[in-house]
Amino acid sequence: MVKKAPTPAQLRVRETFKIACAFLAPLNGLIKKGFAEQAKRKRSLPFGQALSHTLRIAIRHEAEGPVVDPALVLLSDGSIAPANMPILKREIDRIIVTHTVTSDNLYPLDDQIVLCAYQVEKGYAFINEKVWRRYDGQVILHLPAGFEADSFHVYLLFCDRKGKKYSRSRYLGYSTK
Repeated sequence: MVKKAPTPAQLRVRETFKIACAFLAPLNGLIKKGFAEQAKRKRSLPFGQALSHTLRIAIRHEAEGPVVDPALVLLSDGSIAPANMPILKREIDRIIVTHTVTSDNLYPLDDQIVLCAYQVEKGYAFINEKVWRRYDGQVILHLPAGFEADSFHVYLLFCDRKGKKYSRSRYLGYSTK
C-alpha cells in the first residue's frame, strides 16, 4: 500500500498539536490535579482536557506558524471560586501576589493558593512549596538561586483543603525582574 503525502492542512494541524503539547508538557503535574474534577465528569484525561482547551482557544495562527497565547491557556478548571482582584509584584528573588479577602463568607477561607511561574523558552515551571490559604490574602513564590534573572508567565489558582477541587486558573501576566 502506498502512503500518501500529508496535505498542507494536515501538516498545519500536526504542527499546532505539537506546539500545544510542548507548551503544556512542563505543567503536566499541575494540569493532572487542576483538571481532574472536569476530566472525571467528562470521562477523559486531565491532560486531554487542557490540550483541548489550548487547541480551541489559545492558539494564534501567525505568518511563521501557530503560536500559543499564554494568557488564554488554562492550568485548571473547576468549581472553586477564583481570587478577587489579584495584584502581581516581582522582587529580585520572589514573586508576590496579593488579593482581596472578602468577609462575607461566600468563599471557604481555608482554600489553598497555588502560584505557578512558567518559563516557556527554557521549559520549566515553579510552584509555591509553602501552603498559603485564601485568608492569608497573599502568596509568595521564592525563586531558586540562579533563576532570579528569568522572566515568567504567572498563573494563580485555588484548591480546596484536600487538593481535590480547583478553581479556574487565572493568568496574571508576564513577570520580569
